[in-house]
Amino acid sequence: MTRRLALGALLVTVVLVGAYLSAARRVEGPPLDPRSTSAEGARGLVELLDRYGSVEVLDSVPTGEHATAVVLQDRFDRDAEAGLRHWVEDGGTLLVADRSSTLLPAVIGEVSGTIDVRCDIEGLEGVARLDLGDGAALDPAGASGACTGPDGAPVVAEETLGDGRIVALGGPAPLTNARLDEADNAVLAVGVLVSEPGARVAFLRPRPAVGAGERSLVDLVGTPVRAALAQLLVAFGVVALWRARRLGRPVEEPQQVLVESAELTDAVGRLLARSRRPERAAAVLRDRARRDLSGPLGLPLDAPATLVVDTIATRTTLDPAEARRATLDPVSGDAELVEVATLLARIREEITHASTRRDPDAGTGAVGDARRPARP
Repeated sequence: MTRRLALGALLVTVVLVGAYLSAARRVEGPPLDPRSTSAEGARGLVELLDRYGSVEVLDSVPTGEHATAVVLQDRFDRDAEAGLRHWVEDGGTLLVADRSSTLLPAVIGEVSGTIDVRCDIEGLEGVARLDLGDGAALDPAGASGACTGPDGAPVVAEETLGDGRIVALGGPAPLTNARLDEADNAVLAVGVLVSEPGARVAFLRPRPAVGAGERSLVDLVGTPVRAALAQLLVAFGVVALWRARRLGRPVEEPQQVLVESAELTDAVGRLLARSRRPERAAAVLRDRARRDLSGPLGLPLDAPATLVVDTIATRTTLDPAEARRATLDPVSGDAELVEVATLLARIREEITHASTRRDPDAGTGAVGDARRPARP
């Protein structure tokens, strides 16, 4: 059951990532960007002009190799604007659609929606209707030609400058992806920007000043990186779901067998008895006693044997000979092994009881007097 769920989650992950990557091929860039496929982008204008000539995106003034140029967002500084005017005077045709541009005539009114127009501008004779979106009416003063609406106000104005001309449009909406194929908007773009088959068109996109952008740090992350992060996030969710819950009834796991200390001691004793090695059994008992009593006696584990014997004789009722037999003397038979075990048990009991009756006035770490009776 768990494997089926994991395979299903993996399949869903593949489908979601595939759909995301397919959608990522669409470049949702900023408005009026020549690469953007969004409704407010200008990718459609670039592809339309590519059918009749070649389009080059520039962030500076076009050269003499370009016959026409289009500006949807005017971010030129004074020097660049002066260079652009010189390019127009040398015979270039410039289409400007930014209402805030100084290259555009003054705005005298608002015009929106689709309207019928009449054009007397060269190349725009076939334009009869325009979908302006939120457009503007322009000042006709100084215009050498215009496309006028029903009220006679020009929505497209032409100004002659030297050997070239500037064609002003009261807003970029007719050239965006959403409206380029509406009414005669595409005819307007081709009529102004394609002077002859194979003409080179410059799409001017000047770089904004440092700090003048509107995109956040998240907007600067590329689409492939976002796709990779989305894939990792989905994969992490699948793994977390898989590991967080075990489906099905609980499975009993084998528990460790706990052996009581008394049973362990008895078992070790029986094994040592079977081996007929009393010296080994005595060594085990002495080592265990040394580990358990080193703290109460105040001795390190590696204390000399003579010091251990003297300390036991001082703290317990055992005499030095008994303390020596309990801790040092060799063991060669069962009787001696029993004596060692008895003496060690006696030492353990007396030291433990002496520790519980520690004198509160004694220094830290010292064991109080066991008050053993005087030897006769």
